[in-house]
Amino acid sequence: MSCGGDNVSRKARAYILGVSTPNGVGAIRSLGREGIEVIAVDHIPDAVGFHSRYAKPLIIPNPEVRPNEALEELLSSHHTERDVLLPTSDAFVLFLSQYREQLEERFRFCIPSQRILNGMVNKRAQYEEAMRVGAPLPPTFFPSDMSEVREAADQLIYPAFIKPYYSHIWNQKFGNKGFKVNSSRELKDCYKRVFQTGLDALVQTVIDGPNTNHMKVCAYYGLDGKRHALFQTRKIRQNPVEFGVGSTMESMHDDNAKKIGLDFLEAINYRGIGSVELKIDQRTGEYMMIELNPRLWAQNIQATYAGVNFSLIEYDDVTGYGTHDITDWKDGVRWMDFFEDTRSYWWYRQRGIMHLSDLIRSWMKADCHAYLARDDMGPFLAHVNMGVEAARVIVDLLKNGAENAPSTPHRATGAEAGSA
Repeated sequence: MSCGGDNVSRKARAYILGVSTPNGVGAIRSLGREGIEVIAVDHIPDAVGFHSRYAKPLIIPNPEVRPNEALEELLSSHHTERDVLLPTSDAFVLFLSQYREQLEERFRFCIPSQRILNGMVNKRAQYEEAMRVGAPLPPTFFPSDMSEVREAADQLIYPAFIKPYYSHIWNQKFGNKGFKVNSSRELKDCYKRVFQTGLDALVQTVIDGPNTNHMKVCAYYGLDGKRHALFQTRKIRQNPVEFGVGSTMESMHDDNAKKIGLDFLEAINYRGIGSVELKIDQRTGEYMMIELNPRLWAQNIQATYAGVNFSLIEYDDVTGYGTHDITDWKDGVRWMDFFEDTRSYWWYRQRGIMHLSDLIRSWMKADCHAYLARDDMGPFLAHVNMGVEAARVIVDLLKNGAENAPSTPHRATGAEAGSA
């Protein structure tokens, strides 16, 4: 475990590691609005977070490709205070863990131990740990060759979902979150493609149920090992609709989900910010664990609007400014990713489930957004790119409106690895 802090004021700067997605934009606003000096860090030159009024940009080399150079750039940028590091993607979490000894001399952060963190980022190790502590999981298999694929094929309940051990590496190869398969034949065909790339992947029976059965239990465990923050939210819609990232989320309370999520986090002696994803299987009415994300999640600004500012709570904890527990929040606070939600709506519209009036009413209910904010328009304007993104959405809808037919393997595209 790496957790360091001493008694100082809020003079330390906050480095948000990864600002090309809503994960980073939310953290920037959660801290910048509190008067904290924020440094937005990314290797992508046009990352949307660079355009926030609440942050100063810092471009570094790609931590996955040139980690030593990225480390040197970070170390040379610090000032007399030990500044704070907040990772928002799997790639930056792994980078932070790899160089924790060098970084903690000049920075403060709170992340799990290397053993726990490596196990959480590696989906196989995460599920094996979940099995060890008794967390509820759907039937899960880890085939390493085609003979083991054939064995799993006979034991799975279909549909099933093939997902990678390491999401950020998989995304570079396939540009998706995984593959849905509806039969043993599709399973074998997809695994042939996977093995040809040299990647590893597991397969699980799909947890059956609508998007609204999918929820997150988000928590922060601090320097003292105690839980100082808690928040829950559920999906209203996601894109892609079957296996995607939440596009409209609503805060809520659910005692059963809370117990499962917190039991898992505490059983593994978790530290830092994490979110456990769960879903109710409508066939059984039971909760099933999907995964743990060991970082800030895409909709973290929603928690801030609901009364739980995770970024600030961690900042205050590691700097020694003071720990304060916030374990209750306002229900019904809605977060929306405008363009991804429009794509999701189109899927429902084609099936006669939603109408345009439903989408407009949903927009009107949104309390906060992935990129849009009246006091900080830069990230939104960068995201829409002078209307290019809106045009892309329209083209996608017209071109791909009939995709994801149930007779073919589903290509579950995600915004990027680490945007859950």
